[in-house]
Amino acid sequence: MRALFAAFGLVLVAVPLMAADPSLWQGVYGYDPYAQAEGCVVRSRPLRMADGYHGAQVRLTFGDVALTVVTDSNIDPSYPGQGIAVDGGERVAPDTPFPFGRQSAVFKLERDTLVEAFRRGGSAELALGFWPTWPVTATQRLEISLLGFTEAHAAYLASTPEGTHARLEDIELALAQIADFGVF
Repeated sequence: MRALFAAFGLVLVAVPLMAADPSLWQGVYGYDPYAQAEGCVVRSRPLRMADGYHGAQVRLTFGDVALTVVTDSNIDPSYPGQGIAVDGGERVAPDTPFPFGRQSAVFKLERDTLVEAFRRGGSAELALGFWPTWPVTATQRLEISLLGFTEAHAAYLASTPEGTHARLEDIELALAQIADFGVF
């Protein structure tokens, strides 16, 4: 019976996430590239960024442990000034080395700092260098709106185990009350 309640609770928890604002940012149950597993995340829609050739697709994903930037182009860690800056503030560099190969940049050490900056900020600048660009060009930059991030982050927080547990208790109570009326 508890499994039925848990399954029922997960459906209710997922509904607000699927009905999220169609902005750039979404709080969803989806793939976390850092954890290499499904889970609750805040992620951007896929974005296009110059890479020195035809452009690269980039997606930012905040999971429980890290912000992971995944691209379909190869990141070259030798370029100067790579990282994320919010509202023109100090740039946060990705952790080194890149743990998942040349197509991802991970911000694990500063994840919580970036979450708070994204919640308060208006825009973020992502700066990455790509390989191979010949001749070597410059670090590429992409301006990213943070409009909708706070709402997506709230949806993410509501989908964590703590939020799910509280909702499951409410659902179990409601089902018990319904059972008292002989509906089940």
